[in-house]
Amino acid sequence: MIKVCPNCSGVDVEELKASVLEENLYLGCIGLCGQNEGKSFGYINDELVIKDSSAEFIEAVKLAK
Repeated sequence: MIKVCPNCSGVDVEELKASVLEENLYLGCIGLCGQNEGKSFGYINDELVIKDSSAEFIEAVKLAK
């Protein structure tokens, strides 16, 4: 399961949707607003992952499959 906030996670949600099946994707508040500013972050299989860019985060999602 991939969990990201579409407002503050810094992840390109449209690109992420193209990489993840909808049933494996949660888009909503993940309780980390204001943290990790300038980074892209979210949960991949219940583990917080912080990357320098959206592309790096999405690559980590692809590797976790």
